[in-house]
Amino acid sequence: MSLLTLPDELIVQIAYHLTPGDLLHIQEVCSRLQDVVKSNAALQYAIELFVSGMIDNPSSRLVPGERLRILRAKEHAWRELDLSDRTVLPLSHHPSGIYDLTGGVLLLGERKVTQSLVGTDNVHTVKLHSVFGRGDGDRPDPNSLWRKIDLGKQVIDVGLAIQEHDLVAIVTYSYINEAQLWASIDVHLIEHSTGQPHPAAAQPVIHFDNIHYLPGHCSIMLEISGNSLCFLLNNYFPFVTADPVSLIIFDWKSGRRMAKRAYQDPTMFNSFVLLSPVMVVLPIIPTNSLEICHLPEELTAPAPPPAPPAEGEEPQAVPDLITSCVLELPTLRGAAIVLRMTCRCEPNPRGPPSSATHADKQIPFFSDPHASAMILHMHIRIPPNHSRVYTMIVQRSSLLKVFHEAVALRRRRKAEGITPQPPSYAEALPSQEHFDKMAFLKGPFDTQTRFRILDWESITPNMDLEHVPLTLSWSDWGPRVTRWFHDELASTRWITTTCGQRFVRFQENGRLHVFDFNGAATRRYLNERKLRNEPIGSKPGESIVEAGDYHWPRRGGNLDDEGPLEVVMEESEEEMDDELDLDGWLADPDAAPQQNAEAWHTVGEQPQSAESSGSGDGSAIDPKRRVKVMLGTTVIREEEVWEESIQSSLPYIETSVRIAEEWESALIDEDIIVGLKMDSNLRHITEVVLHRIGGPLY
Repeated sequence: MSLLTLPDELIVQIAYHLTPGDLLHIQEVCSRLQDVVKSNAALQYAIELFVSGMIDNPSSRLVPGERLRILRAKEHAWRELDLSDRTVLPLSHHPSGIYDLTGGVLLLGERKVTQSLVGTDNVHTVKLHSVFGRGDGDRPDPNSLWRKIDLGKQVIDVGLAIQEHDLVAIVTYSYINEAQLWASIDVHLIEHSTGQPHPAAAQPVIHFDNIHYLPGHCSIMLEISGNSLCFLLNNYFPFVTADPVSLIIFDWKSGRRMAKRAYQDPTMFNSFVLLSPVMVVLPIIPTNSLEICHLPEELTAPAPPPAPPAEGEEPQAVPDLITSCVLELPTLRGAAIVLRMTCRCEPNPRGPPSSATHADKQIPFFSDPHASAMILHMHIRIPPNHSRVYTMIVQRSSLLKVFHEAVALRRRRKAEGITPQPPSYAEALPSQEHFDKMAFLKGPFDTQTRFRILDWESITPNMDLEHVPLTLSWSDWGPRVTRWFHDELASTRWITTTCGQRFVRFQENGRLHVFDFNGAATRRYLNERKLRNEPIGSKPGESIVEAGDYHWPRRGGNLDDEGPLEVVMEESEEEMDDELDLDGWLADPDAAPQQNAEAWHTVGEQPQSAESSGSGDGSAIDPKRRVKVMLGTTVIREEEVWEESIQSSLPYIETSVRIAEEWESALIDEDIIVGLKMDSNLRHITEVVLHRIGGPLY
């Protein structure tokens, strides 16, 4: 009996076990299989999830056909950047500087003393979809939208895990000795739906430490993934004696401290990204690199709450995080230094289904954390007194790939019995030449990459070199899987500008830009346009940057005066007209003229020609929507900052529209864009505008 002799119902049941890629491929085998796949909503939904970079919510009450309809509507609205579904979120309190945006929930702190510039007395949360009402024109009562959580203590930071755990973690401080600024730092675990202590937490209040705390001289970052709660403290209190940088990973359900990392250098790092509940990326400022760390293997399994130590007994030591590999960032030139690096990757990865304490039965699907884009802002100081800001985008999956390659390389070489061992003598440490001869340093990452050991000073004769981190140079890991941008300081004030594989940015020229780094969606979009005989660039406002090298335009003068890409393009066209390609990028000056010309002709309609066409009277016409497909390699050439040019090739589609409002910034969460309006001093939020992309989710 062959497969094709089976009834359609059985073929569908078999197809359920195939990957989305296989579902696409079997449609090319014959028309029968193509009809079976195309006629089944569940199979089409699986394919659409894969291409859209989403994952299914098995707890949703909606049937596959309804989920498929909603997902397709959302993706179409994102491609068109349809902002027609708009509402204004009423503010019921005076917002402070604390905020978070994830899982469909916006959190804003409250400052009761409106004239003050520091301090948060409590927090307010709102489910953003509830602001739009039920879709029948009936708007909800503004007074019922916000939920207030008041712990009676000053709030320093918050962390949310609404969809996975219905959890809000609130960090507070309370002075033990106010004269000495000696304070207790605590994490309160609150169930969002009730405002009460979370029932899954054995310790609803986790005591972090007692520290010298001065408001405004301390920063805290908190992220939750599965059972892990990752807590970072940067204490800039003068004359502090304890480690000013402390990273602790808790099991929030038991209160157990699973791992730690501490530094005496207060400038070591000030943010992190979770790759999984047991892995974290640390942007290390002094070494200008990304460290991928993980928990000790024996601590990754769940454990019962630790018993309190007996009287006189020392508390159990907390093991250190293990660094598996180090990813170098582009090398800085001379006296250029990194002032700070901030990063975020939303949504956070989830733990196994058994660890979840909450089931959202309304949302049909979520952004896939594995493929989500991590954003990294680098603030760099250049002598004598200039600064530059750069933004790097990389997908979480690319960082995980490097990590697993390093781990697999170690294990493979150890199984082969050729793991290098330190020499038995104590007079000398192993040399680089000694280890260059060992095969385990030459494992492949893709086709041609060398891991190497960088920090030889940390190696001791008795160290197990299986735990020595392997280092990967920027040229070996970065250019293919990242995209770099010139940036501006104001644009990096808010970090919640990415969700899934999308990144939003509101420019001073009044245009809202959405960057989509989903490679599968990009390929499908190009193929669909090709099949319709409407290649990108054939419509007004569209352009495509084909494969090739394109340089960021530069202009003379103070580096601080240089704006973002689009502004630079518009202001530089007159003085660089002979060198600009049709999309405003500088073609590679080292390439042959014919190669340059070929690249230029593949680019679609240029923004400036679209603006000058139309009426014939010379007045500018701004297209309602612009689309740019970036397939080429962009090159940032800043000799004052970098030793070498930065090349990056992660493809993306950029869609932009003009906003008829004065926003200070734009944020994003799943299918909602949040526009913020600020007061004249840019200190307080005055209005929150919501744009829901693609209509209701349920």
